[in-house]
Amino acid sequence: MRYWVGIVFFAAGAALFVAAVLHKRRVLAARAAAAARGIVPGEPGLRSVAAFGEIMRPIILAFLVYAAIKTVVLFVMLDGEEVLSYFDVAGVLFMLAGYGAWMSLRTTYRTSDLVAAEAAAAEAAASADSAAAAPAGTGAMPAYMGLPANDRGPPQPATDGPVPGPVPTNRAG
Repeated sequence: MRYWVGIVFFAAGAALFVAAVLHKRRVLAARAAAAARGIVPGEPGLRSVAAFGEIMRPIILAFLVYAAIKTVVLFVMLDGEEVLSYFDVAGVLFMLAGYGAWMSLRTTYRTSDLVAAEAAAAEAAASADSAAAAPAGTGAMPAYMGLPANDRGPPQPATDGPVPGPVPTNRAG
């Protein structure tokens, strides 16, 4: 039983690391191809499920660190050398690190952003074609009409100058 557990966990951790790196490469290649076509994904809105992934990532990583520390402390305190080796414990820790890297890269490099950006670009192209074919005098519905009330969408650059700040007042007295 000794060393087999470590070998299995090292293999699982290596598979997770490889899967994470391959996913990152696929997403970066897809982003480059989309950018060459003029499609740039925006930031996820407040109601997006992707925002929940961003929120949960530090919590999950903190739990993985806690689990790793607890594993080592319990292995040493409960004299785990009678059943397992230090190689086995290192394999478990490597697998936890592999899972953390996999989860972090999957959250950072999302394919859903690319799919949504490509769908929006296709919809914009289709609406431009239909607007060109529409009779004169009919206007298209504004882009913000389909968004939920609390989701303003990705930040837009200011086109009409700086936003005015508060008006200074002189309240002496």
